[in-house]
Amino acid sequence: MSALVLLVIALITYASRAAAVVLLPRPGARFETILSRIPAAIFASLATATLLGEGGAPASVPTLAAAAGALGLSPARSLLLCLVGGAAGYAAGTLLR
Repeated sequence: MSALVLLVIALITYASRAAAVVLLPRPGARFETILSRIPAAIFASLATATLLGEGGAPASVPTLAAAAGALGLSPARSLLLCLVGGAAGYAAGTLLR
């Protein structure tokens, strides 16, 4: 995956989430409670599927480095910082390959 494609994907992801925050009304308290519990489980399943290649083998070095970069910045609880960390990790992993 080229750096340009990765950047475009990151921008689409960030822009769609930002648009949802700005344009959509805040959900009700009960629904918000349910939503607050779901994303961690969904993210964990997506991350696990991404880190496994064909036949359950580990993913490529750039992919693992991108995951590590995003995970390293996740305590900041900022999607933008996680995307930057993932992109930096991917770039570093590409150089190490």
